[in-house]
Amino acid sequence: NQTICEGSMLSLNGVIGGGATTLTWTTSGDGSFDDVTLATAQYTPGTTDISNGTVTLTLTTDDPDGAGPCLAATASIVLTIEPTPTIDTGTDISVCSATAVGLSATIGGTSTGASWTTTGDGSFDVATSLTPNYTPGTTDISNGTVTLTATTTGVGTCAATSDQLILTIAPPTAD
Repeated sequence: NQTICEGSMLSLNGVIGGGATTLTWTTSGDGSFDDVTLATAQYTPGTTDISNGTVTLTLTTDDPDGAGPCLAATASIVLTIEPTPTIDTGTDISVCSATAVGLSATIGGTSTGASWTTTGDGSFDVATSLTPNYTPGTTDISNGTVTLTATTTGVGTCAATSDQLILTIAPPTAD
């Protein structure tokens, strides 16, 4: 059995033996093979495969002697398709320089959490929270902007993904 990330293809490597000379791949779902007669076929999951999360792929040999003692043979694998991890940090934010900012990221797919980083010198109260507070540092304030990035965690076979938020820091004003 195999597991892949949504949006990926599975490389198959079937093996036949005995008197069998040809093979055919079939699916219980709606995906497609690049060539159903190749042992090393590629399978691309369909939309139903992805929404179900699994699909069974079956390799069937020919009947080597037509009707004799050797019949066609089959072997199956279950392909699990993990949803692509997602993360959204929302819209960019503008604040006054002395203000701690409440952030919020939403996750989906195989994401189980997030980790925040900054291009500046500010700090997060809990960088591994989906809803941390960020306090701009002196360099952040003097630059007027800083980029905050949230990256997914717990993604299984799928690659991590990130989303960025631009924090604009307005200088304090005095009357």
